[in-house]
Amino acid sequence: MAWKDRIGGRRGQQVLTGANFALYTLIVIALIVLVNWFVDRHDTRWDMTPNKKYSLSEQTRKILKELNRDVTVYVFDRELSFGERRDVLGMYSSVSGRLNVKYVDPDRQPALAKEFGVRTYGTTIVSAGDRHMEAQGDTEEGITNALVRVQKGQRTACFIQGHGERNLDGTDREGYDRIKKQLGNENYQTESLLLMQKMAIPPDCTMVVTAGPQNDYLPQEVEVLRKYIQGGGRALLMLDAGVELPNLAKLLSDWNVTARNDLVIDMNPMAQIFGTSPAMPLIVKYGTSPIVQPLTNRATLFPLSRSFEVGKEYKAGASADSLCETTADSYDVTDFNPKMEKVAFRPGKDLKGPLAVAVAGTVTGQSEKKTEGRFVATGTSLIAANSFLSFQGNRDFLMNSINWLSADEDLISIRPKPPESQHLTMTAQQMRQVLFLGVFGIPLFIVAAGVLVWWQRR
Repeated sequence: MAWKDRIGGRRGQQVLTGANFALYTLIVIALIVLVNWFVDRHDTRWDMTPNKKYSLSEQTRKILKELNRDVTVYVFDRELSFGERRDVLGMYSSVSGRLNVKYVDPDRQPALAKEFGVRTYGTTIVSAGDRHMEAQGDTEEGITNALVRVQKGQRTACFIQGHGERNLDGTDREGYDRIKKQLGNENYQTESLLLMQKMAIPPDCTMVVTAGPQNDYLPQEVEVLRKYIQGGGRALLMLDAGVELPNLAKLLSDWNVTARNDLVIDMNPMAQIFGTSPAMPLIVKYGTSPIVQPLTNRATLFPLSRSFEVGKEYKAGASADSLCETTADSYDVTDFNPKMEKVAFRPGKDLKGPLAVAVAGTVTGQSEKKTEGRFVATGTSLIAANSFLSFQGNRDFLMNSINWLSADEDLISIRPKPPESQHLTMTAQQMRQVLFLGVFGIPLFIVAAGVLVWWQRR
């Protein structure tokens, strides 16, 4: 009788163990089903990469949501290589139903490849209507820039030359070849304009740019600029500290903006985090213009900048606002001269901050059409130089200014960052530690743990 009771107890225990196992299995299956249902209903991503490689930028998402016509992205490559691009382009199609992605093997569809002029594998074409553009690479930056070019068409930025302005093709620290490439990526063609020769601005110029003139413009040139902007033209005026430009300053003063002949010094200790000097104001305070609204929580750098003052009195046909302001720890050095050996605050002569280092304004013409011209003025042309363009929000500030001037407000945002390679730098000692730990340490630890468990059970 005892052995029957023992067998019955064992069977009951087995049944209970089996029931528990079945219950746990059902719970796990239910959790898996619930997680899959939640993920299917809520398409949420967590991008933990340092440069947000698997997340679309604010600008890209904004452009996709505001598409007003269907766009097709063609990826021409071998079938085995399509998977490398599905991650990025899948994010595009998930944001907008107007964007369709097609993966094409040029060997199987040679006619379509010939239609778009495809010559190499890995080519990405963005097409909308009767217009198509080849993306410069398969990164978000390349694809979004191609999308902008297809949507907006060609723009032209005319850089005035002949007064010691920055070199558009210069590759040195103070050159402008990087901003030229950035403009080209966003569908802005750049041209040099010798205003003193033509005394006219070509009709195909979307805007004119003065990039750090070292000599003042002639009164006749200023008058051409005045009529151009009052007639609905657009201008980006980048002036430098220590350069006297009375004629250009008079043009701005007529529009209620005073360009001070000074140098801005900002003693805010926060700038030390970035390793900048007091003569390079770090800007974190912005105005209400659409140009700077996306720059919240981002810093811009204005090296060797002069300041501006927006007049409080009303001037007919002109309206101006401050874009970027320094901190209360700043001051200006009035009548600054680059030959000064010592720069310090002089009570009664120099001004205490905050000081405006960039302004934007509109000008309404006197004609019956009431056309609206626009201008943006910065206190330094170094903000667009090769050595400072990539600093924090500098590139976005400049391109947002360009977009606002060309009335492309829908493009104003934070742009996708260029892809960055991630490197792991280790010393020789650290490499030896990794070698011994990974090749010898961990395997020996596993073997020792196994021997210890075996010995205990034995």
